[in-house]
Amino acid sequence: MSCLDRSGKAEILQELTDKFAQAKSLTFCEYKGLRVKAVNALRRECRNAGLEYVVAKNTLILLALPENLREKARPILAGTTSVTVDSADGVSGPKVLMKFAKDHPFLKPKAGVLDNVILSADQVDALSKIPSREELLSRMLGSIQSPAQNILGCVNAVPTKLVGLLQAYCEKLEKAAA
Repeated sequence: MSCLDRSGKAEILQELTDKFAQAKSLTFCEYKGLRVKAVNALRRECRNAGLEYVVAKNTLILLALPENLREKARPILAGTTSVTVDSADGVSGPKVLMKFAKDHPFLKPKAGVLDNVILSADQVDALSKIPSREELLSRMLGSIQSPAQNILGCVNAVPTKLVGLLQAYCEKLEKAAA
């Protein structure tokens, strides 16, 4: 990117600014030492999860952030920095990165941004462990359905037990008659 002219950098800055403005969360990682094959695999995983993995100059990343975050983000943007842009639910980015980082020790989460608040690496790790929206909805649906299923089980148990009792009584009468 260093060979880009001023207009090329301005175009990249505008793209980054737009992406960051639409994002639910951003996750900053150090990727120094990560092989190209691993970076391509990470890009593929991010794409499959609806995320975007961006590598750009730290100054462009800093300028693309909202003004209220720039001073706090300046120390984070030292060395090799990549950004995962999550425009979906805010949790997918940290989840994908933390999962990938388990198998690739050169990928180190530095920090994140969620709702215009900068998160530490530990907070990004904690965020990655939160269930996704779909998981929470399915749990909630299961909780709502559970009482209805229990009532249905109780209602069905009465006739079933009655039929069993009548059948046992009939068998007892047959044995007595024989």
